Amino acid sequence: MQVSRAKCSPQVCTRTPVATGIMLALASPALLAQQSAIEEITVTAQKREESLQDVPISIQTLGNEALEELNIQSFQDYARMLPSVSIEQNGTAGAGTSFSLVYMRGIATAGDGQATTSQPSVGMYLDELPITTIQGNIDVHMYDIARVEALAGPQGTLYGASSQAGTLRVITNKPELGEFSSSISVEANTINDGGTGYVGEGYVNAPIGDNAAIRLVGWTRSDAGWIDNKLGSRTFPGHADDPADDVTLTNTDKAEDDYNTIDVFGARAALRVDLNDNWTVTPTVMVQNSESEGSWGDDLNDVLASGDYAVTHFKDEYVDDEWWMVGLTIEGKVGNFDVVYSGSYLDRQLDGSFDYSDYSYFYELAYTSGFYSDLHFSDTGAQQVPNIFNDSFPPGSIGSRVMTGARYRNDDGYTKENHELRISTDPERRVRGLLGFFWQHQYHDFEQHWEVEGGVGTVMEMNSGQDDPRFEDTVYLNSMFRNDRDRAVFGSVSFDIRDDLELTLGARFFEPEVTVKGFFGFGLGFTTAGWSSNGENRCNLFPDGQADWFDKPCLNVDKGIKESENVMRANLTWDISSDHMIYGTWSEGYRPGGINRDPFNAEYVSDFLTNWELGWKTQWLDNRLQFNGALFLENWDDFQVSITGDNAITAVVNGPTAEVLGVEAQMLWLPTDNLRLSAAVAFYDTELQQDYCDGRGGDQAAAVNDCGTFDEDGDPTVVLQPQGGGLPVTADFKGNLIARYHFEVGGFDAYVQGALAHEGERGSDLDRRANAIKGNFPAYTTLDLSAGISRETWSLDLFIKNATGEDAALYKTAECTAETCGAQTYGVRVRPRSIGLKYTKDF
Repeated sequence: MQVSRAKCSPQVCTRTPVATGIMLALASPALLAQQSAIEEITVTAQKREESLQDVPISIQTLGNEALEELNIQSFQDYARMLPSVSIEQNGTAGAGTSFSLVYMRGIATAGDGQATTSQPSVGMYLDELPITTIQGNIDVHMYDIARVEALAGPQGTLYGASSQAGTLRVITNKPELGEFSSSISVEANTINDGGTGYVGEGYVNAPIGDNAAIRLVGWTRSDAGWIDNKLGSRTFPGHADDPADDVTLTNTDKAEDDYNTIDVFGARAALRVDLNDNWTVTPTVMVQNSESEGSWGDDLNDVLASGDYAVTHFKDEYVDDEWWMVGLTIEGKVGNFDVVYSGSYLDRQLDGSFDYSDYSYFYELAYTSGFYSDLHFSDTGAQQVPNIFNDSFPPGSIGSRVMTGARYRNDDGYTKENHELRISTDPERRVRGLLGFFWQHQYHDFEQHWEVEGGVGTVMEMNSGQDDPRFEDTVYLNSMFRNDRDRAVFGSVSFDIRDDLELTLGARFFEPEVTVKGFFGFGLGFTTAGWSSNGENRCNLFPDGQADWFDKPCLNVDKGIKESENVMRANLTWDISSDHMIYGTWSEGYRPGGINRDPFNAEYVSDFLTNWELGWKTQWLDNRLQFNGALFLENWDDFQVSITGDNAITAVVNGPTAEVLGVEAQMLWLPTDNLRLSAAVAFYDTELQQDYCDGRGGDQAAAVNDCGTFDEDGDPTVVLQPQGGGLPVTADFKGNLIARYHFEVGGFDAYVQGALAHEGERGSDLDRRANAIKGNFPAYTTLDLSAGISRETWSLDLFIKNATGEDAALYKTAECTAETCGAQTYGVRVRPRSIGLKYTKDF
C-alpha cells in the first residue's frame, strides 16, 4: 500500500491524513471527557507544524489538557513526567529550580552549572526563542501553555549549540483571531507538616478588528515551605595549641520554621497581526519574578542534630530571579518560498546568598595546623596586613585565624540576543529544502563573593595594603565578563524516493567563540602571607589592567577560544501504512568549547555526541491504541567534565568517551470511551569506553585521558572511574503510568485520576571516590491523585500530590568537595504530601 504525500500550507503540514496524536512521555493529549479515538497532536519539532505521529524523532509531549490535568506548574513538575529527562539541583541554593540543570538520555557528568563551566547539553526554548543560560534553566510558570515538547537525542542541525543531547520546548497558546475568551483560576494548597500556599491565574484573548488579536496572561504563586532552620550552634577551632581561640557561632536570628518558600509572579502578552493572506507578525513580551528563601536541601546526616526536613544554617539564604524577554516572529511567503524570522532579547538578573558555614568549618578542621590556622609574616618586606577575623598582627608574629560562618553571595546578570532566518521551499514538491541563518550573543556579568562577615576586608587594592570598602569581608572573589557568540548556517534537503519512503539530509556549520575577562582569587592580604598564587598576585599578568579594572581589584584573566565545526544528520522514513511508520536516524550534536577562569589552565574544546537510532510511530485498533518508541546507541566523544583543580578551583577538561544504549517507549490506550491509560518508559545503559583519571600536575587535560602516567612530582594519576563504569545523574529506568476515568454524576461531568512516576537509583558523581562518600541517589516512586467535577463554564478540582509520602533524596549536595564536606550532605527530597483545591471559571 502506498501513502500519498501530504499537502502542506505555510502554517500547517500533516504528511498523512492520520488522526494521531500521542502523548509520548506521560502522554496525555488533549482529550475530551469521552472519546472513541485519540485526537491528533500538532508539534513544531522540525520548525514546521506536523502531526506528532509523522515526525521521525523520539518526542515526548505534554499537551495543554495534560498540563492542567496533572496540575503542572513548574519545571520540576513536568521534568518528573518526561522519562528521557533528568535534572540535578543545587539544594543549598534555596532557589527552587533557578539553579536546576537539565540532562537527556544519560548525557551527564554532574558538577556543571558554574559561571565559567560548560554550556548546557540540553537547549530550552520558549516558543521559537532560546532561553538557555549557563548556570541553570529559566523556570517558566506553566499556565496557558499549549504543550511541552521534549525532543530526545541530538538536535544540533536545527537547534545548534546546547541541543547536544536534546531540546525542551515550551509552546505558549497564541492569540486567536475573531474570538473573545477569558478564564480565571484560583488554588489553595497545604503541605503535610508545612505551610500553606496559593495560586492565582488568568488570561484574556481579545480580537482587535478582523485581522488582529491580543492575548494577555498573568499569574501569581506562593509555594509553602516545609524545611525548618533549627536553632543551634557550631564551634570553630582557633589556634591548634590554644582552645581559648575557639569561636562559637549561633543562628538565633536565622532560625525559622518552614522557611524554604517561593513567591512567583509574572505576565505575558502576545499580539498577532495578519498583514495580509501571506504575512503574519507576532510580537511577544514576558516578565517573571521569583523570590525564594531558605534551603531546599535538608540535613541528611544530622551533623548538627537538625532532624528530618531541617537544617541548622547561620547566614542569609535567598535567591531573587528576575527576567524579562521580548520576541518577534514574522511568517510569510516570498514567491514559492516560506520565510520565517524569529528574534528575541532576554535580560535576567539573579541575586542570591547561601550559607557557607560548612565550607569554612570543615576546611578549618582539615587545615587547622596549616595556612588556615596561622598566618606567618616575615620581618623583611612584608607590610602589616590584617587577618580576616578581627585582629592585626605586627611583622614577625603568628596570628590565630578563625574562619567563622561564611556565606556565598552572587550577583549575576545575563543578556541573550538572537536572530534566526529560515527559508523553505514548497513542501508539496518531491524535493524540498530548508536554509537557515543564526546569530546569537550571550553575555554574563557575574560577581561572586565568598564572605566572612564582621571581619576586616581581605581583597585589597594592589600594592596598597589598605582595605577596599567595595570588597569588605570578601575572602575570595570571582568578578568577570563572559561572552558566548555563535554564528551558524544550517539546512536540510528532503527527497521522496517513493511515495512512502523519504530521505532527509541536514547539516549545520557553526563558529562559536567564548571569552572571559575579569578578576578571580584572593586579595593581597592572603597572597603576601604565602596563602595562594591566585588573586592579586597575578595582576602582573596584564600590567595595563592592574588599576581598578571595571570596579574589580585588577584584570588577571583575559582568555578566549574560537572554533569552526559542523554537525550532520541523515534520516530515512518509511510510511508502512497510514497507521504505521518506522525511521532510522544518524545524527550529531555538540557543545562549544570554552576557557577556564584560571589563566594557567588550558581551554576545553567542543565535545560531540553521535546518535544511531531506530524508531517507530504506530496506531492500532481504529486509533484507540498508540505505541511509539525508539532504540538508540550514542557515543559521547571527549566529553567535557568539571573537576576540582588546583586551589580547589573548578576547571573543565575534555575527558574520555562514553557510550549510551537505550530504549524509549510510550503507549496511549482508550479501553473504553470513558477510560484513558497512558504509560511511558526509558531504559538506559551508560558506559565509559576508557578509564577516567584525575588531572594531576600542570597538564590536567592530558592526565584525564592518559591514565597510568605520572605528574611532575612523580605522583601517579588516579583512576576516578574505570572503563565500563557508568555516568551519574541518570537512572537505568524511569517511567510513569497514568489512568483517568470520566463519568457523570448528579448532572455533573466528573473524573478521577491517578499518576504514578518512578525513577531508579543513580549515581551522584562521576568520581567514584566522591560518589562513595555522598552515596547514590535512591530510587523513588510518587503517586499523585486527583478528582473533580465540572459543568459548562466552571470546574472544581481536588489534588493530592505525593499521596504516599515518599521522602527519598532526589539530589544530594554539599557546600564543598565530598572529600572535605562529605560529613555534611543535603538532600533535595520529594515535596511532602500536599493537598490542593482549584476552582476555574471560563468566560
